[in-house]
Amino acid sequence: MFIRLNGNLNSNSFSSFGNIINNLLYTNGMQYFVIDLYNIDLEDNIFLYIQNKLVEIFLNCGKVVLCGIDENDKFKIGYTKDKLFYVKEEREAYKYLWM
Repeated sequence: MFIRLNGNLNSNSFSSFGNIINNLLYTNGMQYFVIDLYNIDLEDNIFLYIQNKLVEIFLNCGKVVLCGIDENDKFKIGYTKDKLFYVKEEREAYKYLWM
């Protein structure tokens, strides 16, 4: 599932985003997510929310590819071997999802 976001991602807007992920994960059984954050402004307080949502996906045997994240934000989100991948462009995501 490719998810492309635009605008600001803050604690208010993350609630809607989290609901969409929950629906895809729990209702539709999606396990592989490519989330493009290239056109997103991330507020500093949002990284804990992102980490928590990633853990939910990982606990359901899912994988996530994040696009458009700078090095500083990668450090804030963290690393998870074999489950979380960072790429510059969406087209690079395919090589990580079915590993």
